[in-house]
Amino acid sequence: MMALQETSSGGGGSIYGTSPYGSNPANSITGKQKGNITQAVQNVAGALSGPAPEQYPYGGQSSKAVLSAFPNPPYNAKNPQIWMGSSAPIAFMSASDAGQMYYQWDAKTKNQFLSQLALAGYNTDSIRDSQLQQLWAGYVNVAASYQANGKQISPWDALGKDIAQHTQAQAKPKTVTQTQKTYNISTAEDAAALFQGAAQTLLGRDPTKSEQSRFKQILNKYEQAHPAETTTTSNYLGADLQSQSSTSTGGVSAAAQQYIAQEESKKNPEYGAYQAATNGMNWLLGMIGGP
Repeated sequence: MMALQETSSGGGGSIYGTSPYGSNPANSITGKQKGNITQAVQNVAGALSGPAPEQYPYGGQSSKAVLSAFPNPPYNAKNPQIWMGSSAPIAFMSASDAGQMYYQWDAKTKNQFLSQLALAGYNTDSIRDSQLQQLWAGYVNVAASYQANGKQISPWDALGKDIAQHTQAQAKPKTVTQTQKTYNISTAEDAAALFQGAAQTLLGRDPTKSEQSRFKQILNKYEQAHPAETTTTSNYLGADLQSQSSTSTGGVSAAAQQYIAQEESKKNPEYGAYQAATNGMNWLLGMIGGP
């Protein structure tokens, strides 16, 4: 390449350099060439100091045109992009895709999920595969909800929150109170035996089948309205039972059942006549056998 030299009457060099080929006029620039070079330098300097030129990276369209043709997708509340964690091979993906990631897990990842579920308090001994996927999808939804509220956590982070809460709960004492109702409903045979004894004593005869059936209905209705209630108080430290106590109230005792049978027998019109006859006979016998 030939170096250019400015023609100078003083024989000195210029800013355009000195040609190693001497002062051969053929190797020198003219005034017109000098002007063209100066203008080019000025154009470059102006371009660098002015606004950035419009760029066309997509085959002739401007960047502005491409952005209008392919805008960023709007936030989709039903299927948002969620963060999958720093160790995940894909940092972000849609919630629907994240839920389906379960079916691509290897055995190591699935066992890790099972282990963390156990730490969160889940019983994983007999959990089915479909239930496991639903649990994972649930944590994906939790992460999506946090994302919708401006907090970026992964499904694994959501599970970690449950683990922390369960661990904290394990260290606290708690008291659990449970109340259980027990209904002691008499059978047809039990009701018949009760009413037969009362009828023989108060009416002087065995009850009829219809009387026995009616008494059973009355007795059972009373028993259903008066269950026995057992209250059990259990004291725990974490998951370990420390102490337990129970108290029972209510219910229908055997004495109460006999009382109901006697009261029903007394409602029979025969009761008054039988008692009068019995009491009168007893009085007569007492008079005869008296002193």
